[in-house]
Amino acid sequence: MGKLSDILFSAGNFVANKIQQPAVILLYHRVTNLAADPQELAVSPANFDAQLQYLQANYNVLDAAQFLAYAQSGKPFPKRSVLITFDDGYADNYLEALPIMTKQATPALFYITTSKLNTTKEQWWDDLERVLLTGNTLPDTLHININGAAHTFNTVDTAAITGTYYALQAILRFCAPDVIDRAMQYLYSWAGCGSEGRPSHRMMTFDELKAMAASPYVQIGCHTHRHPAVGMLPYAQQLQEIGQSKEILESLLQQPIQHFSYPFGGRKFLGSKRYYNADSIKACKELGLQMVCANYYGQVHSWSNRFALPRILVRDWKEEEFASRMERFFKL
Repeated sequence: MGKLSDILFSAGNFVANKIQQPAVILLYHRVTNLAADPQELAVSPANFDAQLQYLQANYNVLDAAQFLAYAQSGKPFPKRSVLITFDDGYADNYLEALPIMTKQATPALFYITTSKLNTTKEQWWDDLERVLLTGNTLPDTLHININGAAHTFNTVDTAAITGTYYALQAILRFCAPDVIDRAMQYLYSWAGCGSEGRPSHRMMTFDELKAMAASPYVQIGCHTHRHPAVGMLPYAQQLQEIGQSKEILESLLQQPIQHFSYPFGGRKFLGSKRYYNADSIKACKELGLQMVCANYYGQVHSWSNRFALPRILVRDWKEEEFASRMERFFKL
């Protein structure tokens, strides 16, 4: 079913792009050099610099206000329009991405998860990597109860531990935040390590976020408080998670927050595991948000639903591969 739906979706994109030239929203998470990056979220500063240079020379890079105006108007986007977005709020967004954006005079929209701001804590998927994949001496077996279900994992060697990491990551991403927190607390005890995060994986401080928000090349949006898959939560909790991040950012930055992106945000509507749903869109509208991005492959047209816009995830591509992919994004 998944492969068939992807084929049909790609065919629909192709037809839509023949009717009207699309705009594309790019999704980044991190700009930094990491020793290990199992989620492939980091783009090196050198590659990010080259990517921005290429975009400025060959595409029409819009800022968030311009993109929103077209999305609200129902008019076609200008030829070869691109919006750059970042998710989560890693410190390197300010320390490494922003100086490159400033040098290249290139705007971007940053969606911020608020619970770990101004702390030394890592996001749970990074914390899972820290516990399992950074050389801690681990027991040979992990027995863990997650949300009422018992799980047993082999952790006897590197291959088994890596498999456990990916298996737990797949389970936890569909859990409520309190369930994730309990699982991580158990893992700290099981692995014999603390909860202190790595400086390389921290979120921004309040002062860093304020300084970044003051840049003419930056627009800030919210990304929930604790980064749950909101589609797995009841409506009231979705409203609280999204609204809390919006309120914190508005209070901290003294500016209205109009933009939001769904954590994980994949285009998954079948079965019980959903990253977002109709209640998520309802909550965004109730909170007065004006444009919302998801995280599934696709392009934006004048008729696209501005409360579930597709984005294209950027990896650590050198300029030649980035250029090739950009051309394909505008054709398929």
